[in-house]
Amino acid sequence: MYSMESSEVELFGRKTFFIAPDTSLIPKSYLEEFMLRGYQAYIINDDYVCPMQTKVREIIRLYPQSILYFNIDSSIDGIDWKSYIRELREFVGNDALIGIFYLVRQNPQEEAEIKRLYLDDIHVGAGCFALSARDHNNFDSILSVLEQTGAKGRRNLVRASCDSSSTVSFEHKGIRCTANLLDVNVSYFRCDLRADTEKLEIFEKLRDVSLSVNGSAFKSDAVLIMKRTMHDKTLCIFMFIKRDDSPDLDTETEKFLNQKIYQIVLNENSEKLQVAFRAAEK
Repeated sequence: MYSMESSEVELFGRKTFFIAPDTSLIPKSYLEEFMLRGYQAYIINDDYVCPMQTKVREIIRLYPQSILYFNIDSSIDGIDWKSYIRELREFVGNDALIGIFYLVRQNPQEEAEIKRLYLDDIHVGAGCFALSARDHNNFDSILSVLEQTGAKGRRNLVRASCDSSSTVSFEHKGIRCTANLLDVNVSYFRCDLRADTEKLEIFEKLRDVSLSVNGSAFKSDAVLIMKRTMHDKTLCIFMFIKRDDSPDLDTETEKFLNQKIYQIVLNENSEKLQVAFRAAEK
């Protein structure tokens, strides 16, 4: 089985998959907030497309070194969690990290037994966490585990590739400049300015830059921080700044863009997984 180089994991981090969760306890808002903090986390539901065992196998094949957290309270045909996770742990070795989560137990002894089995006996490498239907600390509990497993990597922000309709436009010395927007995160964007780049100086600030990210439009100020020619493209990297020239977007725009980035990345990976799931069942 193919494994990512350790240097890639350290840089890009690991994708995290929550297997068969109660989505009222891990809502979409959590996943968006994780992404804002640099974590790529996805939910894998039990459905008719293919058996969960097949989904898990395809996830590990497509995303080596990913993290899979299994909801051991979910009831899935053909799976006894204790034996399944034990066998999976032995099968994947170091090619994926496995962890568990569950609804918090009222009996402390029962919870201690869960931890003994999965942590001390089976030795799941990604740890475990408990969720509570009445606890507002679920987000912090999950985030803490993601931090401990090194899910983020050194690259702190998730970048989304933009489609061919995505653009950047701004006015510079009375002239309107337009470029193809290539990719974006909540702090930077990269575009192909072509011949217009020679008119811009490094660290030059632009006001009211209009961006269209896969059909979603917003405005922000920006500063040019890098430009270079590569593969017949003149690539420019801009950093978002506020009106007072401090870094980053304003809070509302950052939230808007992060939701868009989450949707782009989610759609890209969901499509890839769905194709694999359907093909595996043929």
